[in-house]
Amino acid sequence: MSMKYTIFLFLLFNASISFGQQNFVAIDSLSSECSNTLSEEYQKKFETITKNIVLKKAAEKILVKELYREMQQDFLEKIKEKEFICNNDLDKYLNGLMDEVLTKNKINTQDYKILLSKNSKINAYNTGDGTIVINYGLFLAVENEDELVFVISHEIGHQFLNHVKNGIETYAKLSRSESIIAKTKEIQRQKYGKATKATNLMKNIVYEDYEKRRKKEIEADSIGFVFYGKTLRNPKAAVDILAKLDLSDIERDSLTVADYKFIFERNGFVLKQKYFNEEKSLFSKYDKMKGINVDSLKSHPDCATRIKLIEKKLEAKFSETYSSPKVFSEIKKNSIYQNLYNLYSLKQYGISLYESLKLYKKQTDDPVLQKIIYLNLLKIYESRINYTINRYVPAHDNLNNSDSLNRFVSYLNNIKISDFETIINNFKS
Repeated sequence: MSMKYTIFLFLLFNASISFGQQNFVAIDSLSSECSNTLSEEYQKKFETITKNIVLKKAAEKILVKELYREMQQDFLEKIKEKEFICNNDLDKYLNGLMDEVLTKNKINTQDYKILLSKNSKINAYNTGDGTIVINYGLFLAVENEDELVFVISHEIGHQFLNHVKNGIETYAKLSRSESIIAKTKEIQRQKYGKATKATNLMKNIVYEDYEKRRKKEIEADSIGFVFYGKTLRNPKAAVDILAKLDLSDIERDSLTVADYKFIFERNGFVLKQKYFNEEKSLFSKYDKMKGINVDSLKSHPDCATRIKLIEKKLEAKFSETYSSPKVFSEIKKNSIYQNLYNLYSLKQYGISLYESLKLYKKQTDDPVLQKIIYLNLLKIYESRINYTINRYVPAHDNLNNSDSLNRFVSYLNNIKISDFETIINNFKS
């Protein structure tokens, strides 16, 4: 069964599928050779970084090495799980954009590397070792190449300012500081209210960290904008992409019970209302946590302030023309479908299905969406049979999930196996 569906997946995504005026062929990265090459490269790089750590206090040096080791193991695990896309054309394109920024600013291109991740989140990040990672999900937000180049410039700014390295060393010093150790011991001596005091201490550290991260983002924006300016690209692109990042956490669409009925009720099959019921006794205890300000946990915090700071640097007049060459337009055109496929290939079947269904309710004649939905349904059905659904479908979460996503989770967990089989067969036909 597994081999059968693997073959089907290969045929589906390696054949040109026509819909409307567009053909979609998924980009995959199943090459073990590529994965092994990347793994060897980064193992050597990480060994060099760890070897060259210099700190006066032994305790801090030990902690910094531990932090680096955790980060490096996580990154190597991503390589092992084939999270990064190995594609010569895409690699050449992204490296060309990065090299454009570096050479215009007389920065050594040998110190930097850019990777494309299958991650569907609208984001990019710098790992601190000269590596810039672009999530494929970023292509859902950027509308032109100039916006993409500013994001790359921003991440180069983080590396240029050594934000990751400095952040790790600062954290090590803070955790070993006398004040933090004293506060922790004081809490341990408390007879009552220990949990509350510990939570307040944690929140203070979190918000202090947020302020530092906010400052670093502004610094990276500032120097990144200088780097970007040397490319002579449209400066307004910097403001445009930050405005989109500010809205990136907002779910633009949802799935109602009526949507599920519209999508799945075929050939006389009727969904039961009880499939959408939540187990309140199981989840209501988390409702009180909704008051926590989750904005402070954004990967790119406080975009509104950052936009205002960059706007001050814009000239009164600027071009309304943006660069969007054919290669960028092709990536952008296929980004929605590629991200759904990336989620599937990363075994995030639940989110891949959820996002596919939100699109499908408006495009029920789209063959690519139909097949992605069908494949995800098969995998989730298999996980229900094997009691492993929690590996592939997000958990019910009243703090971080939308009502729509929680409804989706309830639906997948509550639906009878026999009804699940009916839905799959109906969708197959």
